[in-house]
Amino acid sequence: MRGITVFLFCCLFALPVKAEIPQSREQITLSYAPVIKDVSPSVVNIYTKRVVRARARSPFWDDPFFSPFFGSDLFGRPMRERVENSLGSGFIIHEDGLIATNAHVIDGAQEIMVVLQDGNEYAAHVKAIEKNSDIAILQMEGLNTITLPALPLGSSDALEVGDLVLAIGNPFGVGQTVTS
Repeated sequence: MRGITVFLFCCLFALPVKAEIPQSREQITLSYAPVIKDVSPSVVNIYTKRVVRARARSPFWDDPFFSPFFGSDLFGRPMRERVENSLGSGFIIHEDGLIATNAHVIDGAQEIMVVLQDGNEYAAHVKAIEKNSDIAILQMEGLNTITLPALPLGSSDALEVGDLVLAIGNPFGVGQTVTS
């Protein structure tokens, strides 16, 4: 989650803004509600699935003599397969369904689902991944004529120490979170 938070900090709110010094008490009283209301439709939840083979634990797995005998578990049963799920957040960066998220959220995924704020779900596939910076780009499928609300990317060069930033996400699929 730390990665998407940093990514959202840099991308969502790195848009050039004229800095003004508050002149009254009313100007000092801030509300993030208008910004959140504006960008929330672009924040998505990402569910992934992958099938992994589960092995019984044994001290003999890595022993060259015993390893041929452990294609199954200790009792001769074949290794079990189980479905591993992952949850994360992302945001729409282009109205045709490009999504930016963290690479660790979709790493090794065999199935990727993107859930929009309105609850609609779409399959997606990996378009690009950069594991060192923990960023991935997904392409949503089956959109047909739907136009999505995209957030413009900004430059982190426009940020200064002390600027107000927000991290908006839906990492656990229970509703959006906002952190300042």
